[in-house]
Amino acid sequence: IMVLSHEDERTHPYWYARVVLIFHVNIPYSTPTRMDVLFVRWLRRDNTPAGWTAKRLQRLEFFDQENQEEAFGFLDPDSVIRGVHLIPAFSYGSTQDLLPGPSFVRQEKGTEGWDKDWRYLYINIFVDRDMFMRFRGGGIGH
Repeated sequence: IMVLSHEDERTHPYWYARVVLIFHVNIPYSTPTRMDVLFVRWLRRDNTPAGWTAKRLQRLEFFDQENQEEAFGFLDPDSVIRGVHLIPAFSYGSTQDLLPGPSFVRQEKGTEGWDKDWRYLYINIFVDRDMFMRFRGGGIGH
């Protein structure tokens, strides 16, 4: 998924995450309230040159073991702009070093590579015209 960045927009306007779980919480307040919450695994942008001038797609990676407090979080579904199509960077392979041991936040158990993470993922800005225009500039969907 993609949300607005809380950083300076000149660097990059969005943050990216993978939705791990969706929680529906019933809060016993003066009037019972239902609250939806996303449990996400955050991705960070790689420092390699990317974009129109570099002629390369933006590259993302999961946080590693040294940054566990930044790797996961909870998010209001209303703050999500849209889903994002991520392309694994196959040439860099996969790794088990980002999380200690098997984890439920990875792929579904039983699938090939379920205990590994892709080292890098590319943001597919060409998946549709809305996504293309978010990165190119101009009007959304035009």
